[in-house]
Amino acid sequence: MDSQLLKVPTDKHISDSIHSTESVEIIICRIITVDGIEGTGFTYTIGNGGASIKAFLDCYVKKVIIGEDSGDINGIWNKIWWMSQPVGRGGITEHAIAAVDIALWDIKCLEAGKPLFWMLGGNGRPVKLYETNSGWLHYTQEELVESAKHVMKSGFYGFKIKVGKSIEEDMQRLKAVVDAVDGKISVMADANQAWQYPEGLRRSRMMENIGIAWIEEPFPADDIGAYQKLSINSGIPVAAGETIFTKYEFMRYIGAGISIAQPDVCRTGGITEWIQISSLCMANNVNIAPHFIMQLHAPLVSSIPEGIYVEYIPWMEKLFSEKPKIESGMIYPSMKPGTGVKFSRKALEEYNAEYI
Repeated sequence: MDSQLLKVPTDKHISDSIHSTESVEIIICRIITVDGIEGTGFTYTIGNGGASIKAFLDCYVKKVIIGEDSGDINGIWNKIWWMSQPVGRGGITEHAIAAVDIALWDIKCLEAGKPLFWMLGGNGRPVKLYETNSGWLHYTQEELVESAKHVMKSGFYGFKIKVGKSIEEDMQRLKAVVDAVDGKISVMADANQAWQYPEGLRRSRMMENIGIAWIEEPFPADDIGAYQKLSINSGIPVAAGETIFTKYEFMRYIGAGISIAQPDVCRTGGITEWIQISSLCMANNVNIAPHFIMQLHAPLVSSIPEGIYVEYIPWMEKLFSEKPKIESGMIYPSMKPGTGVKFSRKALEEYNAEYI
């Protein structure tokens, strides 16, 4: 096993209520079996912390998995999970587990000669896309309206806007976009954990009145009680999950009444844990619209009945030897053996980062 850290520009400034950056970090994990089959996994950060994930992989995880049967994905997952308990159950450790787990699933698919969606029981159906990369908080109202019109003309099924300004300005911006698309595509609002409960309830009721499709992460991720109260007292669907890490956390959120779960395969310990989270959602009639990583979420969402959207954010496209097929606002899972995610040699060299 070896790992590599990349620093990748987003090609534009991005901002929401808690982030402001122009780059992301990608941590790659490569595993080679005794038969010479190489699997590639990865995870990411929004601009910092990647060196810590790489160090955890190199110093601790590598010792745990060397000599293990690559086909024992569940066993390896649990071995790393329990080894990391003193410092883990989320954050850096779940990111590291994800990189290993995705690499092991890549090996499993390559050995079988099948694409990931097939190995998960799917039929390769395309999935609807909604666009996030044009709705950042620092954009003017005019820029948001023009972006929404472009997204609509491009065939996407939804457009997500970052909120976190004053209530008056946020509502003006949202209403301007809703009016511009005139019901032809969905409009979502993402607060990125900006509010406390009273503010979130007030805003959600106003958003409901103008037809916002869902309100995402209105409260800090640890305040499950606020999510439960909002789910009960507001008619707008509540979405959450991009900043929670385990099936146990998702179980509590589902119990709190969220309508849309957003598990991120690179933050939830990889494909193995993501599948278990999707099973919880299916058993509780909760839809899934995962966060980011459209290349890998396409086959995952394609293989489950409760998957409704993949999020379009193209920051990572420059890293891969092949782009995903996107037509008429739909993304198609890769038909090639493996997870469908292959890094180009040029990108690995160009964006390689060394941190001390």
